[in-house]
This record gives sequence, C-alpha cells and structure tokens, in this order.
Amino acid sequence: MAVVHTALGVRANYERVEQLIGKEYINFDLRIRKFNRTAVTLNGTIYVNQPIDQSFVCSSNVFLSRLGNQQFAHSPLHLPTANMCEFMDHIHEEYSTVVADIVNFPQKSECPITERTMFVKDKLFPTEVLPTPLSVGLWKIEFTTKLDDVDVIQLMASIRLSDDYSGF
Repeated sequence: MAVVHTALGVRANYERVEQLIGKEYINFDLRIRKFNRTAVTLNGTIYVNQPIDQSFVCSSNVFLSRLGNQQFAHSPLHLPTANMCEFMDHIHEEYSTVVADIVNFPQKSECPITERTMFVKDKLFPTEVLPTPLSVGLWKIEFTTKLDDVDVIQLMASIRLSDDYSGF
C-alpha cells in the first residue's frame, strides 16, 4: 500500500507528464493515475529505441505557477546541463531515489545507453529530492535533449505541491 510522502509539511503529487518530441529516440509512454484518495502515481514504460551516447546534451528549465492556474514564471532552479552520460551519472548521484525502483534503468557510468525497455510501476513523487524552502503551487520541469544543437527529445512533467492542510 502506498502512502503520500510529506516533507516539511509539503505534499507532492504528479499532475501531468507529456513527451513533446523524440519518440524515435526514447519513447516515454507514461501516465498519471489516481492511486487512492490522497496519492497519485506515475506508471508506464520507457522505450530506448536507439543507443544514446555523450553526443546527446540534456538541459532543464523549471517553472512555477503559484496559483496553479497555468500562468508560469521561470524559476532559477534547474539540473545542470550535461551530455547524456554525465546527466545520468548526476541523476544517480543526487537523485537515486527517483530512479531506484525503475526496472531496467541504466546503471551509473553505463554509456552509451543501449536499446531497452524500462518499467515504472506506481511511483509516488519522491519529496525528499525537493529543495527547501519550496513554494506551494504547480511546478513544471521541461527536459530538452539536443543532438548537434537541434532539439531531438522534449519531456515535460508537472507536480503540484501543497501544504499538508490544503486540498488538491
């Protein structure tokens, strides 16, 4: 049975995950599902359709909608821009709980990332990765991967943060 994770009185639930481009490289077939009255989980499959090496460069942008009304302001928070191999190593070092239970996720220092299928099952948002303090509201992170300075993969995820006393 899953429980909603709370950290410092903040509750986090996935709101949306969408891949905008790049299914020929990596297909994020992920969906959000209501798990119980208070928890929302991430489920699905990630298909790596061709080898991904250090020539792919990953970056991120983070946005906040304080009122949760889709009017986003750019935030200075982001993950460091790096080639795919360095980016994956950073995820393993700093955010290991995010990928710990993803079946068949690449190991640290595994590069290139070979063709594979990864499985995500009833994954709650890991609030322990959130920096403090962090404002409540709707947070959106956009991951962009470039190959030869051309955007080839874009993934967007949004997470709703609320204090323990407010509803969703």
